[in-house]
Amino acid sequence: MAKSLENVFNPRSIAVIGASEVPGKAAERRTRSLLEGGYAGDVYLVNPKRSEIFGRKAYPSLKEVGKEVDLVIIVVAPRFVTAAVKDSVEAGAGGIIIITAGMGETGEEGKRIEHEILDMAAQAGTHIIGPNCSGMFSSSARMNLLGIPGLMGGSLSVLAQSGNVIDSISHYAGIYNAGFSKIISVGNAIGVKIHDYLDYLKNDPDTAVIATYLEGIKNGDELVRAARRTVPEKPIVALKVGRSGAGARAAASHTGSLAGDDAVVDAAFRQAGIVRVSNVDELFDIAGALRSCPVPRGNRVAILSEGGGDNSIAADNAERFGLQVPLLSGETQQRMKPFLLAGMPASNPIDYGGTAEENPHMITECVRVCMESDEVDGLYMTGFFGGFKDIIASHVAVLEENTARELVALVEEFQKPLVVHTSFAREGIPSLDILKEAGIPVLESSERAAECLGALATYASNRRKTAAAQVPTPEPRPMPEVTALFEAVRKDGRKNLLETESRDLLSLYGIPVPEAVLARTAEETYQATVEFSCPTALKIVCSDIIHKSDAGGIKLNINPGGDAAAAFDAIIENACRISEPSRVRGALVSPMAPEGQECIAGMVRDPQFGPVIMFGLGGIFVEILKDVSFRVAPLDGEEVDEMIREIKGFPLLAGARGRKPRDLDAVKEILLALSRIAVDNPEISEIDLNPIIVHEKGASIVDSRMLLSR
Repeated sequence: MAKSLENVFNPRSIAVIGASEVPGKAAERRTRSLLEGGYAGDVYLVNPKRSEIFGRKAYPSLKEVGKEVDLVIIVVAPRFVTAAVKDSVEAGAGGIIIITAGMGETGEEGKRIEHEILDMAAQAGTHIIGPNCSGMFSSSARMNLLGIPGLMGGSLSVLAQSGNVIDSISHYAGIYNAGFSKIISVGNAIGVKIHDYLDYLKNDPDTAVIATYLEGIKNGDELVRAARRTVPEKPIVALKVGRSGAGARAAASHTGSLAGDDAVVDAAFRQAGIVRVSNVDELFDIAGALRSCPVPRGNRVAILSEGGGDNSIAADNAERFGLQVPLLSGETQQRMKPFLLAGMPASNPIDYGGTAEENPHMITECVRVCMESDEVDGLYMTGFFGGFKDIIASHVAVLEENTARELVALVEEFQKPLVVHTSFAREGIPSLDILKEAGIPVLESSERAAECLGALATYASNRRKTAAAQVPTPEPRPMPEVTALFEAVRKDGRKNLLETESRDLLSLYGIPVPEAVLARTAEETYQATVEFSCPTALKIVCSDIIHKSDAGGIKLNINPGGDAAAAFDAIIENACRISEPSRVRGALVSPMAPEGQECIAGMVRDPQFGPVIMFGLGGIFVEILKDVSFRVAPLDGEEVDEMIREIKGFPLLAGARGRKPRDLDAVKEILLALSRIAVDNPEISEIDLNPIIVHEKGASIVDSRMLLSR
């Protein structure tokens, strides 16, 4: 049974295997930061070549310490790591931080070592952090094992797969006098995973917001579920790199080719309630706003400035980041006008008209009106606040400082966020320092100010949704009929299901499929069209042909009798140019589907997140338009509703421009069934239902394909 991570973040004793005082060495930096960081527990320094390090006794091995140790940090060459882990486990360590690089990331031998040490640790219930990591910081234990001097305590926790990013965030924190609750360099994460840390930090009283930097994602489904458990308690901001490398994966289905890595990451983070950013400075600023600002009720903002230009720029930025700039009611405007220059607009954005330069207190009055209004969820101040003294005279500085204190008091009283943009943000101006020290974001970029407010509004929405959602846990329940079907497919040397087989599987999960007959001869085809007594479609059934239209394997609008036999002969001839005749099973004959909106639904088993469900507008242009949405399975009804409404083409389904609405409930049932199929049957790697013709009542799955994993 795994020991508590509490022993890792708040250990009573720490041993450093490979401790050093040789300047510049990784071991020296971490030994020094531990000893100088104020850690109050027992420290044991282990180095067989030294009897003393930094004036403290050094032990030749951990065994010589002769006491149990809560946490061990290992900074030795790869060939010594296995023995060091063995000694640590025997010493009862609850956690082992392995700084050493050159392990699993370098090749098979490194992976073998990782497996060996992980097995040893697992048997003892010991947590492995790393290897190939930079260390850890915990303010609650005053424990600095990162080798970065001067780290301060605070309420931001950081999880990062890069030591350089930790260095950058630490540097920003030093500039802005900010601190951390926890910093974890996760490294190769062979033991403790990102989702394990989230579950711990969710309940950590010292952590207010979690920032994470990710290069690759393992156990993405667990990450999504852990994030959904965490977000109702505290926000998560993520910087996931790799956008430029995202592209269509090599896949046999439309779903697979559309599920580019980054599209899936975006969808998974949105589903989990994670706020995604693109740069380290953005990560720091957004996390800072989420840490220090009140959470707004919605996304309606009031914009205030002493100039129309700044207001216009701010309004454009606000819209970019999902904020609304509502027209304020006549009553609110009337309350505002006494503080503005005559004729200046109070409708929103609000223009002081130059009066604030001489009398900054009127900013307080305008902000108060907005804070008191139920029409406003947050405030966006832009312009020259902090620099009025340079415009008018130095005596205005005192007035600005008083105004800053008044603004702090208003934020505290009304619990609505205020974000300030000013070109003086980086200068040491007392009025701005007052705002910063109170946790009010002061930024030199109007765009970043809007982004911070947008992130606050997004988190408010995410918190509501994740708090209300039931986080489903996958419980596969495979059907015996499906298991038998897969065995028959593999026995036939195939990984793709014939359409007849995929239709059978869909029916087992309650998805209605149109009536159809498998015709093996031209005569059977002729007879089938006569019996349907309506225009029909013919589709090739061949194990070697997945994209039927590309192979000339589809004939549409075949009248009863008519040219049915000739159409059958034509698609069989086309198929035999591609496949052996013995693998051509015949033609599926089905009535032409009634008119409706073409859509696509599918599933791809993503290497990072597991089964991912897709929905969008369908037809032959789906890969060009790419109007699709994704979610990680399993799904609930609310998530499916969001998927459907998320696509740009949703108005076509809802009944745009006088068209009658399509049956969204039918679409919803198909997507929920796909989710169940994906969870129950991990053997399926891809599913494509394209097109699905959605009618005013019901939906017709015109074509279906499924692929099994190799």
